[in-house]
Amino acid sequence: MKHLIFLVLNLTIVVQLVAQVNFTSSDLPIIIISTNNGSSIVDDPKVEATIGIIYNGEGERNNITDAPNEYQGNCGIEIRGESSQTFAKKSYLFETWDADGNDIDTSFLGFPKEEDFILYGPFSDKTMMNNVLAMHLANEMGHYSSRTRFVEIVINGNYRGVYVLMEKIKRDNDRVDIAKLTELDIEGDELTGGYIIRIDKGNYDGWVSDYDAHNSFNDIKFQYYYPDQNIVKPEQKNYIKSYVDHFEDAVASNDGYNDDGLHYTHYINLRSFVDNFLLNELSKDVDAYRLSTYFHKDKDSKGGRLNAGPFWDFNLSFGNADYCQTSDPTGFIYYQCGGNSPFWWNTWLNDITFLPAMRCRWEELRETILNEEYLNTFLENHKLLLAESQSRNFTQYPILGQYIWPNPTFFQNAATHAIAIDIMKDWINSRVAWLDDNLPGFAVGCDKFEDPDFEVTLEVSTNDMPLLHSTTLYPNPTSQTLTIQSSDVIHTLTISDLLGRQMYFIQNPDKTIDLSQLANGTYIVELQGEITTIHKIQKI
Repeated sequence: MKHLIFLVLNLTIVVQLVAQVNFTSSDLPIIIISTNNGSSIVDDPKVEATIGIIYNGEGERNNITDAPNEYQGNCGIEIRGESSQTFAKKSYLFETWDADGNDIDTSFLGFPKEEDFILYGPFSDKTMMNNVLAMHLANEMGHYSSRTRFVEIVINGNYRGVYVLMEKIKRDNDRVDIAKLTELDIEGDELTGGYIIRIDKGNYDGWVSDYDAHNSFNDIKFQYYYPDQNIVKPEQKNYIKSYVDHFEDAVASNDGYNDDGLHYTHYINLRSFVDNFLLNELSKDVDAYRLSTYFHKDKDSKGGRLNAGPFWDFNLSFGNADYCQTSDPTGFIYYQCGGNSPFWWNTWLNDITFLPAMRCRWEELRETILNEEYLNTFLENHKLLLAESQSRNFTQYPILGQYIWPNPTFFQNAATHAIAIDIMKDWINSRVAWLDDNLPGFAVGCDKFEDPDFEVTLEVSTNDMPLLHSTTLYPNPTSQTLTIQSSDVIHTLTISDLLGRQMYFIQNPDKTIDLSQLANGTYIVELQGEITTIHKIQKI
């Protein structure tokens, strides 16, 4: 409730904080929109307008008096978003239309041809970088997420500030690349894809999971997104629901297998779920897992596994929220902002398949796109890119140094855009350092997780770990003692739980170890030898 009060009070102030910039030219592309008869843009329906895009090329000046040379045509435009609609700076969705008001696919500013685009107006995010960075990282991880491009826009002759041109989530060869599902596709392989579903708020057709949200009795509701709720056929509804039900049954079981004998990895692209967790946790997005959370599935003949993504809506991330402990670069947002999040992630943070897959991927990404130098350079380059335009934006909306819901203190007090970016860099550096030390699990058996069709089967099951040198632990499971048989000289033995907490340690261990003091469960045994260090999964 206190956040709502702050929001109302804040918006009363912000509405007054709108200047009018004398805007003549930009080093960014310029988008000029004019509605018919100057009519106001509303939430719904879309109003008719013309749109012109001016872009004279890299390093060239763009003037509002230039003829639109990147694109010119008709469109329908409306305000988008929920709480952001109360901000002085609105966000918009527009469709490109022909002269008769029919949708037409168009391409501009390096975006592939499509008809639905978004003009996202960063407001409470004073870095203006949250969505841009998150989408970039998701794409670099190998998953589709919206392309982005900074622009400045003018609507009906009025300067509106710096915006991010983005793609609406859609099934398309250049967006969510899954098969088109028609009303005739109600059996066989044609029925198996493609689908886009999501977890989000709002009153949309869907179904309620058979399992409660983690640590609550709240329902998890999946919504039909593609095919649209108004056209999806009953057979298609039943199919995708049954598919997710079987997946959840496997996750909820004691060993990861459902009653059909299929492991949860049979149903999902494990890499996509690992990356989803890592990006959500890196950013500490307050909506992670429980809102704006999308999944998609292609036909069985085209892979057919459920993928996590595309990513969406990261404006309240990277420290930019004063609730759910988001501003603190420590802790897991899954636990700090729960209540409506699927139980899977909690199960997987104690899972002998997910944990090594996650740790392997984290260590791989830390060498590339999640390296501090890479992240700092990306933000620094965009700070320079926006050096000119941000000045106009914050003249139009003089909010620097003021609280805009839900800014934490450090973003509230940022006096300049450059300071806000530097704060973001410092927060991210602290965040990756904390994750280095606190992500559970060990990077073991990493090669196998590179396979997009990786699946645990009953034959390889839970002991599918590489054997390094001639070292054996037995019996497994054990109730009292553990015997070590090794050609290596073992210097230390460490036993940790699946969250990485050390439970037992001994130097120069004997061949037989008494484990009667440990509780029943699954552990990771680390043996540091003369030649190498190995890790084993051990059940007690």
